[in-house]
Amino acid sequence: MKDYDVVVIGGGISGLLSALALSKEGKNVLILEKDEYVGGVCRSYLVDGYLVDTGPHAITRLETGPLKELMDRYFDVTPKFIPFGIYYVRVGKKIRPFPWTIKNWLTFDLLPTKDRLLLLKLLFDTLYMLNTDKDLSMVPLSDILPSDSSVITKKFLDWLSYFMVGTPMEEAPISRFIDNRSHKPSSIPYVGGLYNLLITEGSADQGYPVGGLQSIVDSILKSFPKNRVDIKTNEEVLKIRCNGGAEGVITRKDSYDCDTVLYSGFASDLSNLVDDLPREYTKNLKTIKTVNSLTIWLGLTKKVFKNHGSEMWIDSDPYAWVVPTSNYDPKVAPKGKQLVGFAFILPEKYDLEEMKKKALSAIFDTIPEIEKCVDMIHYQELIPEKASWGINSGFGNVKTPIKNLYTIGTDSEKRSAGVSRAAYSVLRCLEIMKGGSNREKRR
Repeated sequence: MKDYDVVVIGGGISGLLSALALSKEGKNVLILEKDEYVGGVCRSYLVDGYLVDTGPHAITRLETGPLKELMDRYFDVTPKFIPFGIYYVRVGKKIRPFPWTIKNWLTFDLLPTKDRLLLLKLLFDTLYMLNTDKDLSMVPLSDILPSDSSVITKKFLDWLSYFMVGTPMEEAPISRFIDNRSHKPSSIPYVGGLYNLLITEGSADQGYPVGGLQSIVDSILKSFPKNRVDIKTNEEVLKIRCNGGAEGVITRKDSYDCDTVLYSGFASDLSNLVDDLPREYTKNLKTIKTVNSLTIWLGLTKKVFKNHGSEMWIDSDPYAWVVPTSNYDPKVAPKGKQLVGFAFILPEKYDLEEMKKKALSAIFDTIPEIEKCVDMIHYQELIPEKASWGINSGFGNVKTPIKNLYTIGTDSEKRSAGVSRAAYSVLRCLEIMKGGSNREKRR
């Protein structure tokens, strides 16, 4: 007799969301997590009285996106979100709101007027390309950038590429920047994203969870139906047993029989767990490139960042995304103090200690007054996306060549980023498991 209907390998956000959805639909689910905690890179913990997240996060598409759909369907306890506010672009001491609309773009004086006009023309050229057979997923952003663009314009687009795709603009496909918000299989690619770029403010449906990222994890755990989900931490999976299809897993401590296995680890490591995967399939998985980041959390004795929103530092070295989380939820910092996360994308090869020094120097060089009011410093080396969305990089897929074995997470679905991308993969997996594979092929 089988032990469980479904075994979920990995207790990160995609594994937890999948376990919740399947248990609510009557399945008996086991989550196996090799670490001593669940949540992965979607959790929070205390450091010297400050509640730090695993990297800064903006939870996107909260009005109609994948996490909203999963919350509406399956959450008994729903996390609360504070509007994320404005994305500010910083160049030296100049700060301007991100130019979401054409009107704002034309007055965005951090970039030269000529560059703004040329880039606007390129946007409409891209609209024209939608009516051709041009595959925008294979056209890098750098290909449409005029060669005589200013240095700061190139840095601006390069910043967007690193933080939206995880690669420099030479590897970033145009399609990533005009992604359609709708996650329905029948939706038209790109068009929705272009409309939002031209007409709306892109950050309007983004939020920060009250209580930090941990509140999302806690809401999932509190929503699990009674006696439907078992969680075993500190239990690493060594093998997925297959015999015409997935039928169980072997860990360092035990083995478990099941009908279905959901794997939320790194897709590139799947061949270490499953014997006899097709060569071409494994070859593609091995070309996946992760997005590596360094986050420096600073506790400050006074409120240095006063705006409600985050900052994009496009001329710092390395580039930075700055999120003062205590501006959204004062309780994540001791009374009268401020907690700020500084995220930096790491290159493929790096010396961590050198990058820590370089990144901290970039913070103090950009805003010198910060150095005098540092109360706490905490470093995190993270993988916020398990697959970069680069043109020459591999990418996984929810459906695998093995019957009843699925991969979920940020390396299995090319949509959005972070928690939203993980949620997209979960929705896709649920659809296929319910017999939606034909629609999957037509998508």
